[in-house]
Amino acid sequence: MAQIKESVNNTYINKNMVVSIVSLAAKEIEGVKDVYKSKRLSLRSLFNRNIGKGVKIKYTKLGILIDIYIVVDPGCEVNEVVYHIQQNVKNSITSLLPLHIKAINVHVMDAEKISL
Repeated sequence: MAQIKESVNNTYINKNMVVSIVSLAAKEIEGVKDVYKSKRLSLRSLFNRNIGKGVKIKYTKLGILIDIYIVVDPGCEVNEVVYHIQQNVKNSITSLLPLHIKAINVHVMDAEKISL
């Protein structure tokens, strides 16, 4: 289980919880169809449930680095969608967890039509 020790108040934070918060915050934004899920099954994905969820978290001494891989709806303003994802993820993480965010990188992997 991947955990980080926050030096201010000795809080242990599970990495899976951070991934879930980031994924949900990204999906809330209009124009985001889903987070990108890898279709390749590898040995690593069998042992790590976060691989293929479209979110990578890396802990550093200066804060956490977040990479989000998304699928957007065609015709949306990508720069606005990316900006809103960054703001929503930042607000969600800082309001729920005592973590410092160093960077939030959003990668647009695909554009798919909305299924009706």
